[in-house]
Amino acid sequence: MVPSETSPRPGRRPGPKPRLSREKIIGAAVELGIEQVSVQAVATALNAAPASLYRYVDSLDDLIGAALETVFRAAPLPSPVLGWRRYLETEAATRFELLIRYAGLVPEHHTGLVGAATLRFERLVRDLTGLGFTLDEAVLAVDAVVDLIHDGATQTLRLRDPADPERRSTAITDSLALYTPEVRGAVERIASAPREHLWRKLDVVLDGLAVRLGTGADAGP
Repeated sequence: MVPSETSPRPGRRPGPKPRLSREKIIGAAVELGIEQVSVQAVATALNAAPASLYRYVDSLDDLIGAALETVFRAAPLPSPVLGWRRYLETEAATRFELLIRYAGLVPEHHTGLVGAATLRFERLVRDLTGLGFTLDEAVLAVDAVVDLIHDGATQTLRLRDPADPERRSTAITDSLALYTPEVRGAVERIASAPREHLWRKLDVVLDGLAVRLGTGADAGP
């Protein structure tokens, strides 16, 4: 008998073609926001059975790691032609926005983030050495900026109530009550504009680097 056009071919399962792929699964994880990722949540977003995801990802850690790497790779690196100071300022701004948007990126102990962040860290260091930094100076500069921005993003996230981002968190409200009125006013100004405060701190770090390198505040080495 000649098989009809609708007969299943040998070795293929009948039914619709698979809708899933590793790329679709990782994309759904990124869209959910890293802090909300679970196999169940991604499966629900894709209207698929949770078990079906394991044909494409090995584990939740594999999924989160791949999503984090996707986010990092999509974030543009600064251009070295900006000079070292603007280069680091641009990386700081990109990284801060990334960490706020994907709050789950903040805890860097996650193995997926460590891998993705290490590759980016090394690229930043290599670009600074191309701008005249010694290797040790470049590592010091990148490490200082990365630490500052990650800490600043963490503190910024802690200022807001997770259930209502328009309100201050209970922790910061309770903390403010412990200060004297004079100091409380200054701390409240920081809490009201955490990004501006973080950028003032970044200026202090970059000014210190300029002195250490023996350059002007806006000059490259």
